Amino acid sequence: MNKKTLLAVIWTLGWIDVFFFFPPLEQSGSVMTYANAAMNNHTDRIDALNYMFFNLLGIWPFVMIAVLAQDLQGKIKAWPFAFSALLLGNSALYIYLFCRKEQEGFVAPKTYLVRFAESKILALSLLAVTLYLLYYGFKYADYQAFYSIWSTSFYATAITVDFLLFSIAFAAVLSDDMRRRNMAVNPLFWFYALVPLLGSTIYLLVRKKLPTTEMTVSWSHM
Repeated sequence: MNKKTLLAVIWTLGWIDVFFFFPPLEQSGSVMTYANAAMNNHTDRIDALNYMFFNLLGIWPFVMIAVLAQDLQGKIKAWPFAFSALLLGNSALYIYLFCRKEQEGFVAPKTYLVRFAESKILALSLLAVTLYLLYYGFKYADYQAFYSIWSTSFYATAITVDFLLFSIAFAAVLSDDMRRRNMAVNPLFWFYALVPLLGSTIYLLVRKKLPTTEMTVSWSHM
């Protein structure tokens, strides 16, 4: 099974799980009520872990922009799909991954978007927010309350699955980003790939800069 097929299977199973095995949408109340409680930390209506997952989900699109802005796909650009994840979750991003072709090395010059994606200020900001949300979520975690909301709210379930699917999407493109920066795909790869968001934001902070000249070496990705 190649990587594209595996991603398609994982994505399909994730959303089958949400739509067919978890609380129906019509029994979950208003999405705006849930979102307002999650964004504003209304502790009388939402627990710390749900607050954490909801807000961490807003970090993932920027992480994916940071690793996909350099992708070379001809007329198909990665950044619109990554930016759309801010509103549509991972669905548009996975469509891009399904269409993504074999990757080449980085081609100079760097665009403004690539420079934004490379910014250590962006990386540090994403890491700082991630650390704060993880600290808050686990310090004030009420696992019984989390499970109660997760098992009765379609939105809480969908957000958790969305978070995990973003993690898998990042792991699928990480090796390409490391190679285009002349970084060895060593055991640290597994830390970056398997520790959701914390690993990816640390990677963005420590990764090498893109070369200033074209790389002509290619490698198979999908």
